[in-house]
Amino acid sequence: MNPLHATRILDLTRLLPGAVCTMLLHDLGAEIIKVEDPQNGDYARWLPPLIDGMGVFFRSSNRGKRSVVLDLKHAAGQTALHRLVESADVLIEGFRPGVTARLAADYETLRAINPRLVYCSLSGWGQSGPRASVSGHDINYIAGNGVLGAEQNPQTPAAQAADVAGSYVAVMGILAALLERERSGEGACVDVSLAEAAMPFAMASWVDAMAPASDGPFLSLRGESACYRVYWTSDNQPIALGAIERKFWTNFCAATSKPEWIERQALREAQPGLIDEVAALFMTKTAAEWAELLDDADCCFSRVVPPEQLLDDPQMRARNMVGMTEAGVPWMRSPIRLADDSVDLGSAPDYGEHTREVLLEVGYSADEIERLASDGVIRQGP
Repeated sequence: MNPLHATRILDLTRLLPGAVCTMLLHDLGAEIIKVEDPQNGDYARWLPPLIDGMGVFFRSSNRGKRSVVLDLKHAAGQTALHRLVESADVLIEGFRPGVTARLAADYETLRAINPRLVYCSLSGWGQSGPRASVSGHDINYIAGNGVLGAEQNPQTPAAQAADVAGSYVAVMGILAALLERERSGEGACVDVSLAEAAMPFAMASWVDAMAPASDGPFLSLRGESACYRVYWTSDNQPIALGAIERKFWTNFCAATSKPEWIERQALREAQPGLIDEVAALFMTKTAAEWAELLDDADCCFSRVVPPEQLLDDPQMRARNMVGMTEAGVPWMRSPIRLADDSVDLGSAPDYGEHTREVLLEVGYSADEIERLASDGVIRQGP
């Protein structure tokens, strides 16, 4: 099933948020045209590790897309973008606020060319507010939105929460705008802030921090409750326990022969000592031994799977979630699953590989394309 079949999307973004957003849209059937500049293009192209000179992350997140290289600082490049916009359904940009106006690629300019265009701005802090033009990356956005501050001991995260959350929020906003366009005939402007997109990840902690104190049962999802923590085993392996509900905690206590722990689960004052006791218990066996004991105990127990082992994980294999190409490029499919569960991976485009092809499609002649190339306005592929 390809619900976005015949939907043309122009992607002016770089690096992770826009790449993941348009990868998800590609997996729903959309045609993705990456519009890159002639100086560096998408920086992810050149980030190591490399395979045949192209970044592996770029290859993984830009599969199935086409690449057009245009100089949007040049009037002729802006004209070419406007020609592309005439037949586009969606445009996604990831510049700081104000930059697209200088490139004649802002919403008002493009809306005048194509009133049905859905325009998505994907930025760190959003299009307004005192931080709108402040530079940043994922770590800055989760530092400023309460997510990093919700940690007991804030440290550099292993996951790009804001970047990926922004990708998903952008997909939702774009799909909602396309649905509304079917009703009204008009496009829309979608404003996505990466910082705001990741805020719900810490919603439970935010509510706890803002709500008045309560004498009721205690539960923390930040590692302050013994029933919801990462522990370590005798062979120095991390394991996760998420026995929030009473039934799961009871099952855990029964499986470990610790019935005296059951009533201590929701007592705030009991948690420090209980955490120490549970930690000491987990240090008595290896991760494999705990898995043998607890996997079937129905107590929300999991071993921690490192990224390099995902290809061999039985759950991921069964769901065809990840894989490796013959060239050694790891791929991850979209988690959006419809009736047809097949995956059309495609390959990542070379720099400017489709410039000529796409410009011919929107009405440029071969001579016009050669003039643009000789003027440095475009770059054609290898």
